[in-house]
Amino acid sequence: MKSQVAVPRRSRLAALTVALATGLGAIAAPPQVAQAANYEDLITGNVVTINETVSDAGFVHPGVGLTAEDLRTAQEMVRTGQEPWASYFEAMADTGFAATGYRASNSKSATEPDKALTRDYNQGGLRSRQRNDSFGSLTQALMWVMTGDEVYRRNAIQSLRVWADMNPDGYAYFPDAHIHTGHPLYQHLMAAEIIRATEPLADDTPGTYNGYDVVWSETDDANLLGNYANPVVEVFNFSNKKWMNQHNFGLFGRIATAIYADDAEGYAKGVEWTTVNSTYDGYDNGAIAPQIPLIEADDPANPYGYDFVQVREMGRDQAHGECNIDNFTGLARMLEVQGTKVDPEAGTVSTDSNAVSAYDFLDQRILQGANQFFGFMLGSRIPWVDERGEGWNGSVSEAYRGRLFNPVNELYYEYKYERGVDVESEAPWVAELSNRMDGPYFYGGTTVANFWAAGDKNPEYWVAFPEELAGTAPKPLAENAALTFEKAGLLLDDGTEFVTEDGETFARASLSDAGTTSVLSRVMWGGQTLLGLKYRSDGPASLEVLQKEDPSGINPDEYDFDPIVPSMEMPDTGGEWRYLAYPAGGQNVQFYRLKGAEGTTVDMHSVILTGATDLTAPQFAQADDRFYFTERNEKSIDLSAGDTGGNVAYRAAGLPEGASLDAATGELTWKPAKGQSGRYEVQIIADDGQTVAARTFELVASKNRENTIEAVLADGTQSFAVYTTVTHEPFLAALHEAKNVPEDAPQEEFEAALTELLAAVEALRLLNPHLEDGTLDFSGGVVTPTVITPAAVDTIAAPESSGGGLPNLLVGSFVLDFGPQYRVAADSFSFLAGFNFGNRMEGTNVYGSNDGVTWDLLTERDTENTNEWDTIGVVAEHKGQQYRYLKLQVDNPGIATDPAYPGLWGFTRLRIDGVRSEVKGDIDTVSVSSSDALSSRVTEGDNVQVAFSSPKAISDVSVSVGGQELAATSEDGLSWTATGTLGELAGGERLDVVIDHTTAKGQIAETIHGSTDGTYLYGADESNLIDMSIPAVVNASGETDATKAAQAAQMLDAKATTQSSVAAVDGQFHLVWDFGEGSTYRLDRIDYLAAQNNNGMIRMPDLVFQGSDDLEHWTTIAEQPFKTMAWQNLDATDTGSYRYLRVSNSTYIDIAELRVFGSLDLDIEPILERADAVDLSQYTRESRILFPREVAAIRAALTEEGADETALALRLLDAWDLLDPLLTEAPATIDQSWVAASTATADGATSAAANGWRMFDGNTATYTDTTTKSCTNTVLPSDGTAFAIEAVKYHPRIGAVSRATGMLIQGSNDGGTTWTTFANTGTPVAGWNTITLTEPVSYEAVRISGGGGYCNVAELQFIVKVIDKTGLEVLLDDAAALSEGDWTAESWTAMVSARDAAQTAADDKGATQEEVDTAAGALAEAVTALVES
Repeated sequence: MKSQVAVPRRSRLAALTVALATGLGAIAAPPQVAQAANYEDLITGNVVTINETVSDAGFVHPGVGLTAEDLRTAQEMVRTGQEPWASYFEAMADTGFAATGYRASNSKSATEPDKALTRDYNQGGLRSRQRNDSFGSLTQALMWVMTGDEVYRRNAIQSLRVWADMNPDGYAYFPDAHIHTGHPLYQHLMAAEIIRATEPLADDTPGTYNGYDVVWSETDDANLLGNYANPVVEVFNFSNKKWMNQHNFGLFGRIATAIYADDAEGYAKGVEWTTVNSTYDGYDNGAIAPQIPLIEADDPANPYGYDFVQVREMGRDQAHGECNIDNFTGLARMLEVQGTKVDPEAGTVSTDSNAVSAYDFLDQRILQGANQFFGFMLGSRIPWVDERGEGWNGSVSEAYRGRLFNPVNELYYEYKYERGVDVESEAPWVAELSNRMDGPYFYGGTTVANFWAAGDKNPEYWVAFPEELAGTAPKPLAENAALTFEKAGLLLDDGTEFVTEDGETFARASLSDAGTTSVLSRVMWGGQTLLGLKYRSDGPASLEVLQKEDPSGINPDEYDFDPIVPSMEMPDTGGEWRYLAYPAGGQNVQFYRLKGAEGTTVDMHSVILTGATDLTAPQFAQADDRFYFTERNEKSIDLSAGDTGGNVAYRAAGLPEGASLDAATGELTWKPAKGQSGRYEVQIIADDGQTVAARTFELVASKNRENTIEAVLADGTQSFAVYTTVTHEPFLAALHEAKNVPEDAPQEEFEAALTELLAAVEALRLLNPHLEDGTLDFSGGVVTPTVITPAAVDTIAAPESSGGGLPNLLVGSFVLDFGPQYRVAADSFSFLAGFNFGNRMEGTNVYGSNDGVTWDLLTERDTENTNEWDTIGVVAEHKGQQYRYLKLQVDNPGIATDPAYPGLWGFTRLRIDGVRSEVKGDIDTVSVSSSDALSSRVTEGDNVQVAFSSPKAISDVSVSVGGQELAATSEDGLSWTATGTLGELAGGERLDVVIDHTTAKGQIAETIHGSTDGTYLYGADESNLIDMSIPAVVNASGETDATKAAQAAQMLDAKATTQSSVAAVDGQFHLVWDFGEGSTYRLDRIDYLAAQNNNGMIRMPDLVFQGSDDLEHWTTIAEQPFKTMAWQNLDATDTGSYRYLRVSNSTYIDIAELRVFGSLDLDIEPILERADAVDLSQYTRESRILFPREVAAIRAALTEEGADETALALRLLDAWDLLDPLLTEAPATIDQSWVAASTATADGATSAAANGWRMFDGNTATYTDTTTKSCTNTVLPSDGTAFAIEAVKYHPRIGAVSRATGMLIQGSNDGGTTWTTFANTGTPVAGWNTITLTEPVSYEAVRISGGGGYCNVAELQFIVKVIDKTGLEVLLDDAAALSEGDWTAESWTAMVSARDAAQTAADDKGATQEEVDTAAGALAEAVTALVES
């Protein structure tokens, strides 16, 4: 029973909706808001009593994160509509987790809502269910306490019982299990504490809700602990040696479990693991003391000269740095609820007089660390050092800096109100973040977020708000997502101040040459591409958007990143507000440095994140910043800016005398007068009334055409530079054309030639471009990579300050191809690992090749595990040697950071200290392919093609693949194709593609090896291929294993897109082939293609191929595979003969394709026994004749002198191909000419016959479609065919299933004059439907009829009894091969008579099986009875 009580109505939902719909960057209201019930409708007259107890072990209950007093206070405040509790409750109630119909995501079903759908917790996919269900349980428990509605109690209990139903023996560690399982467990136990501290309603049905038991019992406690909490702690959160925040996440579950179970010993351990964790001395210790260390002034690592604290994990990134602050805050609250104090240094549970709260531990270390973290996130500079000593030069990370929200303000409130700390002076950045506190709804980027959301945060603190907040309304949701400098900005110097005018507060910058900088946090641009800075100015300025502040100069390890926007022109807006659009980039904090003339001011109001959609920003698209003019010649250039909104007005600053700018079109016109030669900078300003853009162009005026050309050369070329031939020759040609324009030629002719010259100058490429450090610049298309992308090449060649690096690679190598016209000779290579991840770079070498097939090791040693640049010289033997290809390969991988993520390889930067040179040749593109290839693998007899091209006509072309000549042809000497068929191959290897030619200049070109696009062919000799269908797939006991046989078939199906995934049996991962008793194989090699996905690489390192004769003792017999997605040859490492072949691994066996080569020694007797045991009744009558006949022939051959038993055994094994399974029923064969629908299609494009055939064309995507609802589709054979129908199958039109309802299936035996109904489609379902007849029917014509759905059936099948005539056909063929002259007349006549009768039966489409078998038997007897003449 529940009654309603009056509650002051304080709905802000309407206001919220309005706010969401206004302003730039606004979005629609979130779905949970629209579905929320009215506040007063949620509250019942039932006031839930919260019972507080103290256990014998001294634990307070409820006491997991929230006290009874917290719950009572929040309950009272919510029920009386007091702020801020009321608003936070309302936001919680607006979520799906608070729905009255809530059910846990791991709940088995609506009928079994308290049973677990998945009981084994052994894979990461279950984490999201745990996270959501724990939060749902907590939400429902809080809704129960606040509203008194027992439906919430029921829902909470059902959700808790789902997880109490887990299998305690079904827990197994999986990657990252220790990170994200402890916090949800904490929330589950918090919910359970609330439930067991309250009692069901004393209503008409006490202890039940709608018949469901809502009494929380001791059995529930035991199940929740035994089946869930304890296994999570013991299996997932057992270790105190996890990385930083990963450690403290697990403590939530550990400590909460100890509290719930009254486990004082476990609790004490969890407390010490929270404060000090003294039994682990690793740098990654995630306890408070090591994670927030005090760096003293005299510490050798401290360059700042004063004491400070820091958060260690801020050196990784700020998302994880924040986790530490959040987690320590939540963990401290959990200890505080229990009244726990700790030793001020050891951090152990203590009752001594000097014991302190976790909040006060180490002089309020949590507050100090938070102050540093919050200040940095808001944009302030902080001290931070890498404590690890030599070789560790890390600095505080910029990653995720600025992404910070504060909807519950827990840390500030705890220290301010509960502990009486003057936070403003002791921790000013904590106070500043409090000033910027969010409300229950806030913008996260451009999206409205609700504080009450599942995840790693601790939003339940709203229940524990201090009573001093009573009457304080939370901050309302902003009108839009714009980030104002007033609310999100920080001023970093005296050059900028906050000014308020007309009720608006903004940042006013007074400019100078040195500049002034402000910073904005929470710039969460996400997928946005354009941001908009709202400003106004009284003069021109320049803007730099920086990723971080400039290095302090104190700490040499501070990072220095490239700016997001190096320099941007800010035109004078004349005091009018405008937006300046700039590209999104960097992290979530952005620094704005403004420079300009003294006396200029720029006001900055806000930044919008949705510039791409909310602004029609003018954008200058001109490729050139410089334009060339000649005196006394008029020229017009288009300097307009694109603007999707139109109405752009243009103005210019710095126009030379005589020049004009069209304000409407942006066209600049200028005829330089005599004597106006020189260079002029002109700023063009485009203003659409909302957004402004400016760009400065240089106008270069020359005295005459010759001087104009000289100006172009001076600006675009380098003296004494060596350019690549392919770019230099077109440049010389264009220069010649420009210089030779006649003096009296019209200016238009010269301008055309000048345009070509400018394009040729722009296209010039240095043969040896250099990076800032003097090494070879191989970015920008200098090399073509395999495996990695061209963008990744540009990244590893970029300056260190640019950030980024290679993604973590799972393969073991990649190639950089300098192209057929170039070679590189290197002296050394330098590598830089991602900071903290030198192990992922460790063990890398560089190889060189000129054919891409054979490789020389170039580096003197492997790369090391280091955070610093690792420079490695080239071995003396190959120093100065030229190579087309460089291969980077990890030969000796370092130890994985996390064993759960093995085999990751990568680095952030690569440097090549070397020289690039050119070789003779015109061909610039080469590609090789084969239509017969299986994932680039080819064999003898396969067709191959090489396509290549040259910008100039070439001659004397010869092409070979794998040493085999191909015929090359071309119609124009530019585009060539070479084709051929592969002959005999040897072994298994990548085939060398070789092209020779004579250049357009008549020079003999350097031989080309390989393609230019990464294509290749792997050639395999299959002369000794072992047929892997010969051996049986068996288990560890030697018994046939059908499950693994299906996995083996995936490796042999000639499909690179399929793969095996062999799971463990009894903890062992293996697959075994048995060649049979008395038979053996001797391995030569294996062709191996890994599964074409990440698992194919991750699961490869321990994979081995082994041989055995007894299934117990195994010998590795082949090389281990290398981490590549390409085919690879694994040579045999053992020459022995074995009965069994095994592929074994430490994890799943993921193989796409496998080919085994070697020799066989087969014992034929066991195979003959298998042949004799074949049940021929399961196969066709043809099989019953041919298989025994072949077996008999083989037995006869065995008796011959010198018989090759292995060859005959192989022949016998091939005999199984003669066995075709017997079909007793199948879809009737329908000839297209027999079919016609009652009408054509409505558009007349398809005839009635073609319309009807759609129902029988084998394609469920097509369907018959008549012009009338009631219709027919008829099958009327013209050759005497009759149908003995046993069932009917049909497939309704996809998306219109009901149109096949109630259609009649009919037959006729009078040519379609009359029809008999024998089936009905009834009510169909999507997909195939089957109608089984009670007894077979036989008709000479059939049709589907009636209904009201235009005959919209996609497919129709008449299932008929199969008459097996295969044996009869074999006997007829045998008879046809006989010659009359070999036999007596009498016996021949008898045979002919039987043969003719048999032929009649074969031709009779209505013959029964008995008639066919009788005719076959008679013919067989007649042939046997033939008497030789």
